[in-house]
Amino acid sequence: MQVAAGGGIVLAEVPEPDPGPGQVLVEVAGAGLCHSDVVIAGAPDFYGGGGFTLGHETGGRIAGWGPGVTGLEVGQPVVAHAEWGCGRCSTCRRGDERLCPEVAPVMGAGLGADGGMARYLLVPAARYVVPLGDLDPVDAGPLDDAALTPYHAIRTAHAEVGVGGAVAVVIGAGGVGHMAIQILKAVTPATVIVVELDEARRRFALDIGADLALHPDDDVGGQVRGLRPEGASAVFDLVGNDATLALAASMASTRGRVILVGTALGSFSFNLLSLPWECRLHTTYAGEPRELEEVVALAEAGRITVHATHVPLEDAPEAIAALDRGDHGVGRTIAVP
Repeated sequence: MQVAAGGGIVLAEVPEPDPGPGQVLVEVAGAGLCHSDVVIAGAPDFYGGGGFTLGHETGGRIAGWGPGVTGLEVGQPVVAHAEWGCGRCSTCRRGDERLCPEVAPVMGAGLGADGGMARYLLVPAARYVVPLGDLDPVDAGPLDDAALTPYHAIRTAHAEVGVGGAVAVVIGAGGVGHMAIQILKAVTPATVIVVELDEARRRFALDIGADLALHPDDDVGGQVRGLRPEGASAVFDLVGNDATLALAASMASTRGRVILVGTALGSFSFNLLSLPWECRLHTTYAGEPRELEEVVALAEAGRITVHATHVPLEDAPEAIAALDRGDHGVGRTIAVP
């Protein structure tokens, strides 16, 4: 069984993949559900048209491999990296496979190719599976997106959030947000302020390390400037609608940074005075396997934890719809085959 995109999100039966040369077969233990699955399912032409299995957050165990693969063991727990490049071009060779121009605009598990919301995931190369050590693969899939994406974004903003006195704002405390909060507390000295509509998620944000959790109507800009008069060192917008983009810009500091992660596809009017002087506004996209290894190491050390709710794989379409409605509770929802 798979959860497929193509004419909406549907359940379908598919045969077990057979790994070819260089490929690795992963038996799926759990696949994270992400709001971007809604966007992906609604934009099949962006991913080359046609149907494919959703799921870009996959934890599992090695089930086999094709000729030319070495160094793996059957039953070994791994997390699969979802963004695949050609491996040959100059972009890939410098270590930026997620930006590979040969597979543009994007290609990977659940991103145009079959993903992890199925019994098995076929991975094109061994470099895309990262060993989990003693971590449970059922809950490990979100390490590859819900954790990897903010980890990469936070590394990008190290000059802003990696110094004493920094204030980082996280807009949205859902699946990605709950990992962003933990990563900021684990790898930076920044004071972390969370902006979240849902009261339960605000409480949860405080439980996992946020220093302050606010409703958007709680004079967020004033409270940020009460901690750092010039404004936030960096704002991570994990929602990305019109309102959150405007809010992010309103609280950023001169020479600060606004990083857009969320997939709500909102817009922001950009002109000379819409941001503080020399404040940077930019997008971010996923991360690389080497960064995923660092994320896994943080999880192995107990410094970050995926807080998960499990649903059967056959219930994933309704769980994705609930996620789109905002009815997903706290942490990440994971589909278990």
